[in-house]
Amino acid sequence: MFIIRKKAEYEQFTCRIEEDLLEQLRQIKRKNNLFSVNFLINECIRYALKNIEIK
Repeated sequence: MFIIRKKAEYEQFTCRIEEDLLEQLRQIKRKNNLFSVNFLINECIRYALKNIEIK
């Protein structure tokens, strides 16, 4: 489930994403009528940071 957050401030940052991962993100975006791939990437990062366990 995706939660719509208040508008955040963004900073331009460039990184390279493997082609297959980007295609998966695009498919998820289309299937779920999400605002943008950028939105989805930010949500994925939030989820990962919230659930990561560093040992």
